[in-house]
Amino acid sequence: MRRSFEPVLGSTKLWLRSKVCIRRSREMKPGLLFMWPLTRYNGHTAVVYKDTRLTFSQMDARINRLSNGLLALGLAKGSKVAVLLDNSVESAASLFAIPRAGLTYVSLNARHSPREHVEILNDCEADALIVDEAFLGFLEPELSSVPNLKQVIVVGASRSGRLTVDELVALQPDSTPAVEVDEDVDIERLQYTSGTTGQPKGVAWTFRIAYNVLANVLMNLDEPIGPSDVNLNSGPLTHAAGLMMMTYYSRGATNIILPRFDEQEVLETIQRERVTSLLLIPTMLYRLLMVPNLKSFDLTSVRRIWYGTAPMAVEKLTEGIRVFGHVFRQNYGMTEMAQPITYLGPEDHVIDGTEIQTMRLSSAGRPAMGVEVKVADKDGAPVKPGEIGEILIRSNKLMKGYWKKPEETAEAFKDGWFHTRDMGTVDGDGYLYIMDRKSDMIISGGFNIYPREVEDVLMGHPGVAEAAVIGVPHEIWGEAVKAMVVLKQGVDLSEAQIIEHCKRNLAGYKKPTSVDFINEIPKNLYGKVDRRILKEPFWRGRDRWVH
Repeated sequence: MRRSFEPVLGSTKLWLRSKVCIRRSREMKPGLLFMWPLTRYNGHTAVVYKDTRLTFSQMDARINRLSNGLLALGLAKGSKVAVLLDNSVESAASLFAIPRAGLTYVSLNARHSPREHVEILNDCEADALIVDEAFLGFLEPELSSVPNLKQVIVVGASRSGRLTVDELVALQPDSTPAVEVDEDVDIERLQYTSGTTGQPKGVAWTFRIAYNVLANVLMNLDEPIGPSDVNLNSGPLTHAAGLMMMTYYSRGATNIILPRFDEQEVLETIQRERVTSLLLIPTMLYRLLMVPNLKSFDLTSVRRIWYGTAPMAVEKLTEGIRVFGHVFRQNYGMTEMAQPITYLGPEDHVIDGTEIQTMRLSSAGRPAMGVEVKVADKDGAPVKPGEIGEILIRSNKLMKGYWKKPEETAEAFKDGWFHTRDMGTVDGDGYLYIMDRKSDMIISGGFNIYPREVEDVLMGHPGVAEAAVIGVPHEIWGEAVKAMVVLKQGVDLSEAQIIEHCKRNLAGYKKPTSVDFINEIPKNLYGKVDRRILKEPFWRGRDRWVH
């Protein structure tokens, strides 16, 4: 049951309930979290990757051999194992095997440069690295500057003579390793923030937080997951898709893994494998909707499409609902606290309803069970419905803190609430509307302008495929609004036409003063616009960026 708006959104009783439901002794075996489906579904298909199909018993044996292999290398509780892999059976097994051995899983972003990888490897003090041979080629010359790194394990044929994962597991037992962890102290994973507003920070989850995250996801499902479900994973398993995979795995469902997102392959796989669930970031949905023969595919098996990580254009979401039906579910989350913080269910994805109902398509939904949300002013006091403030959250699935950054951790958890630095507002029924990152807000002539509001208007133009808005220097106003626009194929629009469209739909001070037409909007791995890349040419050489 969803809550109506209160000064603090969410229920303390529900928050406490979620705490109680996972309570256990502090010392426990880390592998137990994903053991129960195996006894019930040993012969059921757990993972499909290309031509490989593994049952739960086969996958469990593979996970255990990798866990035991890592321990045989001399790694021990607390050792950090970094993972730089494309989607594969090995990347899926690593999600489970590393924590099952009592080790700390550290995900690396495949789109980062070697320099960025080295910075994270040194920051987390990585003891081992599991890496695709394709990535090792460009990373190998830099590894000498990672002094703590003791082991490099290669997935694929090793041309460098490094130990391969096949060699590592060849002689290992398939029994669960005899490891215990202190779930309130030992770190299950370090997930680094996207770094769009500065240097990436390591977000630390203890084993208890990892359990709480999974329990909370399952608690917030509007319908149960089971062995009849087929979940399609096309996003990187090292990030949000991995949590989704683990959720479905824990309930005995089949997980299909694609090496990467390809719109044609996604549609073919849905039709062939009768996929019931998939996670899409907005750009993935946009690309699916642009497939010329989209209507020729049988998509009737799909019962759930999860989306989030970045704002979804209402026009595209509406088009998606017309194609797939009322199967969409939005989760708002972040690296510091996994989805869902808020949840917008299928009952709120109304495209032909009242003005209030259709407006809610642009919301992030209402607080999930087990989460408290407050939209607050600069003093921490709740704002009134319709007023803009910072989104603050509390939950037992929040991170332990930023790795080796005690001051930043203390600042983030000021006054007992986690400060997200996301700005938002709530309506009278408790629906949360996310405006933008605090650091992305444009201040022009003393007025606060939120890029997302302008981007939503730009995306409402029938000729616009994608858009991003930034603040650029202005000698009088401080900042001016600039739009970066990607046009649909075959469309020709002028700067004046785009500005006029915005003028008709926005207050005058919010409309762009200039428009650049570009081929692609730069994004990070999560599908979020990387505004730092867009801003850099305009702010280069200045003493300081406005934000």
